[in-house]
Amino acid sequence: MYADVKYEKLEKEFEESFERELYSYSWGFFAYDDTSTKAGGGAGNFSWFDKKEGLVQFLQKFPLLAHSLGTADAELFEKAKDFLSSVTTDSLDQRVIDELNQLLRGVEQIQWFGQLSDLLSGETEFAQGLRKFYSSSTEPLSKTHIPEFAEFLRNWGH
Repeated sequence: MYADVKYEKLEKEFEESFERELYSYSWGFFAYDDTSTKAGGGAGNFSWFDKKEGLVQFLQKFPLLAHSLGTADAELFEKAKDFLSSVTTDSLDQRVIDELNQLLRGVEQIQWFGQLSDLLSGETEFAQGLRKFYSSSTEPLSKTHIPEFAEFLRNWGH
């Protein structure tokens, strides 16, 4: 294991990020294993945080996520950690995610990041696709759907 990452702590924080109560302002990301399906790749999940700052801090602490940690090498972990060390709440944007995904190609990929409100009413292919699976419609969802939609998202990608 990497010197500054305790697997038990990672597992606990990762599991907590799956189970948080969601609000329209919650920040999160959907990441999946970018390894071969024979090696268990393709599975993914959402992680959620009360603020964008929490999301940034989580990624800085655990740049290689739980499903990849056992197979990734220490050098890649350090490269990702160095890359993310200068990322701030203000600078985290799609460009940063794209660069991180390039760095982590073959290990882990972040397919989506943003606020829950983006998934409830956003026009991206990802948001509309999730709503289509959830409700058979791409129409925006109201905040009243958050509890049921949150449960749907907890099971998405597994």
